[in-house]
Amino acid sequence: MSVAFKAGCGALSRGHGHRHRTGRPSLELQPPTNTASLVPSPTGQQQRLHQKRAGWWPRNVNQHQAFPPHQPWRGRCQAVKAADGALQPGALQPGLLISYKKDDKHILALVEAPDGKKNWWIVDQRGRRFSLPARTVSLVLPGGNYQPADVQRFAEAAAAADLSLMEIAWAVAAEDVRSYSLQEMAKLLFDDAAALPQYITFSMLLHDSIYFKQVFKGGVWSFEPRDADAVQAAQVAAAAEAAAAAERAAFLEAWNAARAAATKERPSSTTAVQQAWKSSPHAERVASLMEFALSQPGKCAESAASLARDTLGLLRRRPEPDVAASLLVEAGLLRRHEPLPLLRLGRSIADFDPSLIAAAEVLRSAPPPDPDASTRMDLTHLTVYTVDDASTTEVDDGLSITTDEAGAPLLWVHVADPTRWLTPGDMLDAEARSRSRSLYFPWGAVPMFPRSLAEGPFSLGSSSSSEDGQQQQQQECCAFSVCASLNDDGSLGQLVSLGPSTIRVQHRLTYDEVDADLGLGPGMCQHEQLQALYEAARLRRAWRVSRGCIDIDLPEAQLKVEQAQLDALRPAVSCTKLSQWESAARLMVAEMMILAGEAVGSLGAAQQLPLPYRGQEAPQLPPQEALDALPEGPCKGYALRRCMTRSVIEPSPVRHASLALDAYVQFTSPIRRYSDILAHFNLKAHLRGEALPFSAAAISAITAAAGESARELGRAEGEVTKYWAAEYLRQHREQSWVGCVLGWFRPEMQLAAVTLEELGLESIVKVEFPVLPGDRLLLRLADVDVSSGYYRLYVEDRAAGPGGSSAAEGFSSDDLEAQEGEQEGSEGEGELEDELQDEVERALLSLEGELEQELQQRQGTAAAGLDEDSDALSVASEVVNGGDAAAAGVSRSSGSSLAWVAAAAVAQPDSPSSSSSSSRDGLVLTESPVGSYNSSEGSSELRARL
Repeated sequence: MSVAFKAGCGALSRGHGHRHRTGRPSLELQPPTNTASLVPSPTGQQQRLHQKRAGWWPRNVNQHQAFPPHQPWRGRCQAVKAADGALQPGALQPGLLISYKKDDKHILALVEAPDGKKNWWIVDQRGRRFSLPARTVSLVLPGGNYQPADVQRFAEAAAAADLSLMEIAWAVAAEDVRSYSLQEMAKLLFDDAAALPQYITFSMLLHDSIYFKQVFKGGVWSFEPRDADAVQAAQVAAAAEAAAAAERAAFLEAWNAARAAATKERPSSTTAVQQAWKSSPHAERVASLMEFALSQPGKCAESAASLARDTLGLLRRRPEPDVAASLLVEAGLLRRHEPLPLLRLGRSIADFDPSLIAAAEVLRSAPPPDPDASTRMDLTHLTVYTVDDASTTEVDDGLSITTDEAGAPLLWVHVADPTRWLTPGDMLDAEARSRSRSLYFPWGAVPMFPRSLAEGPFSLGSSSSSEDGQQQQQQECCAFSVCASLNDDGSLGQLVSLGPSTIRVQHRLTYDEVDADLGLGPGMCQHEQLQALYEAARLRRAWRVSRGCIDIDLPEAQLKVEQAQLDALRPAVSCTKLSQWESAARLMVAEMMILAGEAVGSLGAAQQLPLPYRGQEAPQLPPQEALDALPEGPCKGYALRRCMTRSVIEPSPVRHASLALDAYVQFTSPIRRYSDILAHFNLKAHLRGEALPFSAAAISAITAAAGESARELGRAEGEVTKYWAAEYLRQHREQSWVGCVLGWFRPEMQLAAVTLEELGLESIVKVEFPVLPGDRLLLRLADVDVSSGYYRLYVEDRAAGPGGSSAAEGFSSDDLEAQEGEQEGSEGEGELEDELQDEVERALLSLEGELEQELQQRQGTAAAGLDEDSDALSVASEVVNGGDAAAAGVSRSSGSSLAWVAAAAVAQPDSPSSSSSSSRDGLVLTESPVGSYNSSEGSSELRARL
């Protein structure tokens, strides 16, 4: 490689990226072509060095009254005990200019006076006066009697130096490779070793990282030219460093511009903003920031995490995923209310992968042959009703009723038939299996299948548009129909028919519409068939109650927000109470779906078919008289929920205790739950006389994997629900709410479980006076953090209304120390047991933040009366994280009792069961003989468990 030097007046252009300290005329250097010719002749180089220096020195040094390079320094010299810049004992004295080292920087200063035996008073170039240890001095300049103004003059001259001179100086010095003193380097560069040239040279050499090696030994500086290969490597590294610095500066400018634009006007589409960054020079940096923000803990690639942390450091932000997400919101890459828990599971609220969309369109335009065409029943003559929420777009099931020859009612349940379009293991089936189920959020659903299928041919009653734009109802659609009769007591009678069918949906109704119609009564309602179905449902329910079924009568909060509001500063969110058992329409649908599941389960048991049978062990319920002492409704539902055991899915029949059925198969939601797809595939293959596509072992493996995925998704749904519940309460901060006491959660801490009667939200509040289940309190928001979904309520006063029954005072804690686990109940819309499982998580939405806040408040206080092994947090974390227990109660241990027991409701705050307590921000910390918990040692662990 070679170096070509060209004299000129333009800015220095160097491939090595060496920093230019001035924009004044300089030499233009071309990149070397080979290392062998890097060192030209000294004579030519010295001449060019003089030319280059001549163009720089007069304009940059003489303006500071410095002497030209050929004029010797004539200033008055003081006697100093330093030779050739070497530092000797006693070398310092007033009036000297020195350089000292601090934080790896060399700083120019003036020595004023001694400060004791080892320190000196100095004044630096900013005019600051302080005491300096003599050992930190790195250079003493020749001369003396300097004034404070000289410090500034020398510093400015050094700052204006042209570092490109170092390359030419190296080319000269490399001909005679040896160590050069500072004075020799000053003479090489400026033909003068006076104080000012020495300091300029010293500053230039300290800033040089390419051409000369620096050695400071025994108080003496020496400099040695590097070999050609080392210079070339350093040039490449310097060029890369300069390019990186330029990229960082350009990114910072682009990011600030994007933030300013997004602040002025939010973008209409975050997708468009993301695409714009993808095509920018900073695509990799922004992609790493997105991955870091939207990955689960420990799942982000290290390369992406490293670049993201570098970006956050550049933006002066903490290297945390939530901080990265907030930055992406600021720049318009994410919406203000993006569902981060869902995105961190890799689930988009947008559409599917383009390949899956394409596969769905192929399926719609060219349907595959129907494997059940020859046996598919034509049931288009039946009157079919679908009953759903007004927002439902995936219609899974419909109902009909006819009579047999004897006039006895025959109940029909028609279920969507997506397996008519799918093949086990194909692209769409594999995607549905990986997703495990559809998700439902306040702004809408994230389907298990592409929307064009889930809301199109897969859905019952999907409509097409006519030429005039009017929707054509009663479109034929494929279904899987079950027809059964009931015995006089409501038990399953005869399974009349089961198989693929073709139906027409004549009536698409909402729950509210059906409730209003059923409320008119027989003879007055518009749909007499629905009235008959409702009467059959009531008979079924009575039969299941007689067999010991367990219904959890607890309301839930239904939060709604438009998807267009996800980027609004103040989104319009609504919250209304939804009660399963207060709706006749919901009860009717639930009982019909349970009937279909029992019919399929009974057939599977009789034929020994491997199917996804759902079961549940019998819970350990308290004595009936204890339950009878509680008010009907939510209080009793709260008590029952804490006793429920975990449900299981097995490939062979297993009793379902809560439903009071010996065999039960989830079958009626194949568009939105993958286990139902398995049942359809195997049932249809059995009816065709073909080999079953899924063995018992395959069903076990698939449902186990789907169960884990469902638990993760359930946690994400819970986090999103908490977020919007907190946002709703934040917007209604000044409003008071009437809450019904469900029971004591931690009586020794004065914590009670309540449900907000108007909203259906459950929470844990501190109550400082005796209350009973069923008592009503006036509650108000005390604190809220929307980003974490945390909110805390406080009690304003008792509310007017009926209180709890005094008979509950006899409710013993021993009656309720039952096994804790996931709760289940009857099925609503074909899956009430799943909905009730969600209720367990919803019951703890605010409890997590409440107890975590409590742990944070414990720092520095006396240990509270919590045994870590029996703390409520352990149960709460298992519920929210899908563990084996899901009862939201306190684990049993010696000396402890279940906190919600009604008998404890009359306990006073100064109960003898607790030795002392302290309160802060509405929470009570109680010392107890059971055990203690030290926040400083365990708060991080418990926070992680939450």
